[in-house]
Amino acid sequence: MSGHMHDTDLAAVQNPATPPALLAEIAARRGDLHSLLLHHPACYPQLREWILAVNPAIRAAMAAPAPAPVPRRGRGGLCALLGCGGIALLGFALVVVLVVAGLFASSSSPEQPEAQGTGSRSESLAAFDAERSRFYELYAQIEANPVAPLVADLMTFRRLEASISQPPVTDASVADRASEAKAIRQSLEQRIADAAARRANVSGSVSEAIVDEAGQGFIDIAWNADTECGTPGEPDDGRVTIGCISEETLTVHLLPEDQLGGDTAIRLVVLHELSHLYMRADSDANGAELGSSGVLVEQGHFQGNSEVFADCYALTYLDLWTLTFDGRDYGYDYICTAEERQLMRTWTVEVHAPMP
Repeated sequence: MSGHMHDTDLAAVQNPATPPALLAEIAARRGDLHSLLLHHPACYPQLREWILAVNPAIRAAMAAPAPAPVPRRGRGGLCALLGCGGIALLGFALVVVLVVAGLFASSSSPEQPEAQGTGSRSESLAAFDAERSRFYELYAQIEANPVAPLVADLMTFRRLEASISQPPVTDASVADRASEAKAIRQSLEQRIADAAARRANVSGSVSEAIVDEAGQGFIDIAWNADTECGTPGEPDDGRVTIGCISEETLTVHLLPEDQLGGDTAIRLVVLHELSHLYMRADSDANGAELGSSGVLVEQGHFQGNSEVFADCYALTYLDLWTLTFDGRDYGYDYICTAEERQLMRTWTVEVHAPMP
C-alpha cells in the first residue's frame, strides 16, 4: 500500500478536460506547475500572461515539451495488494476498476474562454450563489447516504467555492465557475431522479437487494466482472476476479451469483465492494485529505491494508469470524479483531454506512 497522498492539482493539470477556471486557481497557488499549465490546451491568454508576469524564469522553459500525461489514480491512497476494491475467493481475488471521472469541463471551447464573460462579474457571482444554494438544498436530501459525496461530486464543488475569489480571477473565470457549478447541480438533480427509478430489486437477487438497500438507488449493480474488473495480479496463482467497483457511474460489478457461492459468500462479496465506495466517499468528503477510514489504515489498523479493511466491514456487518465458506476461502486471510470491529462500527456511524 502506498502511503503517499495523491496530488489532485497535478492530476487536474494533466487532464486536458480541466476547465480554464480551475487552471487559474491552480496557477495562483502552485508555481511549480506553471510550466505544465502553459502547455495545457485550456490555458487562456490572460492566464498565460499572468504566469509569465509573476514567473519570468518560466519563459525559458516554454520551448521544452510538456511532460506526457500519466493515468490518474484513485484518491486517498486506499489501494493495496491486488488493487482497490478486490476480494479473493479460494485464492480468488477482486481487483477494483478505478473509473475516476474527470473534473467537470467547461461548456464552452477552451480556445474561446472570453465567450463566457459576456455578462458582468456581479451577474456571474449572483449566478454562482444561486447555484450554490440549490446545490446544497439538493445535497441535504441525500446527505445521510453513505455515497452522497460521490453522487454530488462534493469535492469538486467545494473546490469551486474556495476558488471563486482567488487570484488570478478574470470576469471570464468567474463566469466559468458559475457554469461549472450549474453543470454539477444539474448532474446531481439527474442522479437523484435516476436513483428514484433504480431502487426496485429488478433481478430479485440477493446481491441487488443488498446494493439497493445500501445505496437507496444511487449505486447500480452489474454482473459483468469478467469484462469490467481486469485480472488478478499473478497469472498462474489460481486467482479469478469475481467483483470490483467503478466510481463513474457508481456500480458494483460481480460475476453471476451462481459463480460466487452460497448466500453468505454473496453477501460477503457485495459488502466488501460496497465498503470501498464508502471509503472513497469518506475521502471525497474530506477533500484532498485521507478520510477517517484511510487514517485508520495508515495508522496500521487492519494490517495497514484497505482490502483487509473491506473484509472487516463485511465480517463485522455479518458478525462472522471466518472467511471460509463451503470449502472455499474468500478475502485476504485476516480476521479482524474485536478492537478493529469496534473501530469499524464507529467509522460506519460517522459516514452513514449501513451496519446492523
